[in-house]
Amino acid sequence: MAGTARSGSRHGPVSVADLVKRIEAGPQGPKNIVVFDFDGTLIAGYSAGAFFQAHLRKGDYNAFDLAEAGVAIWQSVAKAIEMQDLLNKAIAKWKGKKEAELVALGEKIFDKTLSDKVYPEMVTLLLAHRRAGHTIAIASSATRFQVEPTARFLGIEHVMTSTVEVKRGVLTGKMLEPQMWGKGKADAVKAFVKAHKAKLADTWFYADGDEEIGLMKAVGHPVPTNPGKELEATARAEGWDILRHSSRGSTTPELLTRTATGLMSLFPLLYTGIGVGLLTRNKRNAANLTLPLWADSVMLASGVKLRVSGREHLTSHRPAVFLFNHRNNFDAFFVGALVRTDLAWVGKAELKKNPISAMLSRLVPVAFVERSGGSPEEAAKALEPVAKMVREGCSIMIAPEGTRVRDMTVDVGPFKKGAFHMARSLGIPLVPIVIRNALDVAGRDAVMLRSGTVDIAVLPPVHTKGWTEKNTGQKAEEVRQMFIDTLENWPDADD
Repeated sequence: MAGTARSGSRHGPVSVADLVKRIEAGPQGPKNIVVFDFDGTLIAGYSAGAFFQAHLRKGDYNAFDLAEAGVAIWQSVAKAIEMQDLLNKAIAKWKGKKEAELVALGEKIFDKTLSDKVYPEMVTLLLAHRRAGHTIAIASSATRFQVEPTARFLGIEHVMTSTVEVKRGVLTGKMLEPQMWGKGKADAVKAFVKAHKAKLADTWFYADGDEEIGLMKAVGHPVPTNPGKELEATARAEGWDILRHSSRGSTTPELLTRTATGLMSLFPLLYTGIGVGLLTRNKRNAANLTLPLWADSVMLASGVKLRVSGREHLTSHRPAVFLFNHRNNFDAFFVGALVRTDLAWVGKAELKKNPISAMLSRLVPVAFVERSGGSPEEAAKALEPVAKMVREGCSIMIAPEGTRVRDMTVDVGPFKKGAFHMARSLGIPLVPIVIRNALDVAGRDAVMLRSGTVDIAVLPPVHTKGWTEKNTGQKAEEVRQMFIDTLENWPDADD
């Protein structure tokens, strides 16, 4: 029955995990349509704001334009202006812009801003629908310049957006009918469902706006997502599930303060550690005191907790090379908080000139490694500083992907082979540390941590005895597959 909660569903708040189970247990195949709203649903906030800021930085708007925009926004909040009129006013400012210029701007804004605003919870649902073979689409009142880069990033082929008039590659400042708002969007979605010979009763719809109530009532699987006041009231009256999450959003003073407090705790801890090192004449004692406390401080201040399986593998074989999948700027803190002591840092030689690296090197065992020219002799020479630290009992922590994975739909990126050759040459084991949901607490390029729980699985050590230079690449792929298999079949946590 369209617009009603399915039997066995929870009325009111529902979790992503509950919805995933329902998707997996429900009908499969392309005749099941899934439609995601964009602003406020797939991404936190509004893409129009990012475009406005970009034009503002370029000096495209004068004082009159800013005043006019302020009045229009106030009218919208006060419901003194229809959204269609607000959209028309905004698009009118694009008159004379080249289509190619806006396409390029959309790609740039996605890369710099919107990519980190995509809700990881929605990606989880998207992937569940994709595994079920459902036909997936985005329907948004925003323009294609705002939506299409994110759609490509998420692998969503079908995109329905507001259409702007273009003549000879230049925007006229006019929007074309039908406009993708309220009834216009509902009609577009209904036409899409009909074109795919599907039924509204088999259609899922995720959206946040009050204007979506009509379409929510028409589909068989309505999922109000971070809903507005009227949509939430309707959802409760209709017995629909309500999905809420807050892993993305604006930077609040509290969030800024909590993250800064944790990060800045390094400085008193650093000087304490240096003092301990001077007194004991042992740099490693100082590092073992300071670094675990710093990682703990960052997570305590930010409200981040770790839910771990396989803790026993953290200490069963030392020294070791600890490998972790790299998702954001903070995952090294999570791994450091687990490994804790007797850690050394391997960095590129050019980092010697970095002031933060130079400061940390006064406390932490560091090997600044020159890039190898390729010969065995040069490789051995480059590895010697690391070998020295390992002989002294230090373990190494490395992200074998080399850089943070950009694609949220890809769990593990390609592995570079350096860490594996290092472990083989040094005769020490590799310990895979698999992080499942680091993006829940911070986006790829985020500088702020949000509270939440990060799941981590520590796998048994992989011994490198018997490895050769020839088969090390194959062994690296086998370890990467361990990461993938673990993410697909997550173990129970120890705590």
